[in-house]
Amino acid sequence: MELNQQKIIPEIADNKIGSKQLTLKKEKSKTKIKMKKLLYILSIIFTSSTFAQNVEFTKDNFKDDKDGLKEAKKNIEKGDELFAMATVFYKQALDPYYLAANKFNPNNALLNYKIGKCYLYSNYKLKSIPFLEKALQLNPTVDPQVHYLLGKAYHLDMQWDKAIKEFQTFQQTLKGEELALLMGDVNVHISQCLTGKEMVKNPIRVFIDNVGPEINSQYPDYGPVISADESVMLFTSRRPTTTGGKIDPEINEPYEDIYISTRKDGKWGTAVNMGSPINTENHDANSGLSADGQKFLIYIGNNNGDLYESELKGDKWSKPDHMNKNINTSYHESSACYSPDGKSVYFVSDKPDGGLGDRDIYISTKDEKGKWGKAVNLGPTINTPYGEEGVFIHPDGKTLYFSSQGHKSMGGYDIFKSVFDDKTKTWSEPENIGYPVNTPDDDVFFVTSASGRHGYYASFNSNGYGEKDIYMITFLGLEKPMVQNNEDNLLASQAAPVKETVIAPVLAIKEAQLTILKGVR
Repeated sequence: MELNQQKIIPEIADNKIGSKQLTLKKEKSKTKIKMKKLLYILSIIFTSSTFAQNVEFTKDNFKDDKDGLKEAKKNIEKGDELFAMATVFYKQALDPYYLAANKFNPNNALLNYKIGKCYLYSNYKLKSIPFLEKALQLNPTVDPQVHYLLGKAYHLDMQWDKAIKEFQTFQQTLKGEELALLMGDVNVHISQCLTGKEMVKNPIRVFIDNVGPEINSQYPDYGPVISADESVMLFTSRRPTTTGGKIDPEINEPYEDIYISTRKDGKWGTAVNMGSPINTENHDANSGLSADGQKFLIYIGNNNGDLYESELKGDKWSKPDHMNKNINTSYHESSACYSPDGKSVYFVSDKPDGGLGDRDIYISTKDEKGKWGKAVNLGPTINTPYGEEGVFIHPDGKTLYFSSQGHKSMGGYDIFKSVFDDKTKTWSEPENIGYPVNTPDDDVFFVTSASGRHGYYASFNSNGYGEKDIYMITFLGLEKPMVQNNEDNLLASQAAPVKETVIAPVLAIKEAQLTILKGVR
């Protein structure tokens, strides 16, 4: 950067300025020039100390540590091999390779960019922000995607305006095919940020509590399902004690197993691995539990992922039975739930035949022979061109909860609610259940108790027991409006009877009106 200096010329005209005045003016001019040069030098020093410069992994930059440079470049090379494969390998690229290289040289723009991208696609997404910010600071042209990724990171951190600015900056870099391909996606993110801003201003009244160490562990715990009376919980976990002891090579974590916990006197008991025959050497994840707790649906990682049923016979669960071809296909059937009467099942599939988007919700009803009938798509009111997941029908048989990337989401998958109208045979327009249950990140696999007062779902929280924990939501309903009454009715009644009492208006609370009967047969 060059300093724009103006040349200072002594004012001499017709000898009106004497030699002494001329000398003084020359000295002042020299002093001004010296001061400007000094300020310029100081500004360079200040700028250099404030903003780090991009440092490449070259011999010239690390003359005194050639061995360290060699090891760092080796780590980058190994990390790049994994980074180039797919996002599921970002975790392995990040640790130990990229982080080790960054410890040696923390001021390389491209490495900071790659670390930020790896974190953004991990379970610790917000750690991406300082690395992406630094990459942009070190080199504003480090990668065209840096603004898009930083926008997503700000979005997840609910820095709405910063996210929108980054997304708009990224849009300006798009041309030709990229413009046509990505403009819609970026506009969706901007729309979600605007939705998020409004939802955070009007949060729903809830308590969100960790269900405790009897269920949650230091490992990922998620996908809870409960019986109608909240006495039984099934959930999925990735613990080192997984059946078969296998490690998923794609994410370097144990295979999934299903665990069960029962609640007594208001307290959940220690979760127990359900063991064989429920858990196999493959991925095993719980899906839907019947209202009476006697049957449940299981996801097993066979045939790209299929759905199975198991039944409680006495105190033993039966071997999972593969559901028929009307439900399972060669595609991915990921989750399901029973209707309250057990005669229908709602499930999610990404099969293209009959689908409206990425993943759709279907319903299958038992025929006269007790077999699952042909699957029917729930239609465009529920399903969108984006993904739907984690379907759950309330014990009232009318209220459907599901997660969607479409509709009016504040980011990722949000949980929505829709009610079936028996008269018109249609579903109501899905309603976002609101913040803070929904967040800018994925919120999936939500279930409620029969009363509708409690909900259960999994979420990541830095104050939890592990990587992902299960939480209970207590819905408080609408806030009762305050009624002002300046009259002291108790004192007034001693002098004269109270003829009119100020009473708060009745507050309508939407609840499922159900009666639960529990017994032994």
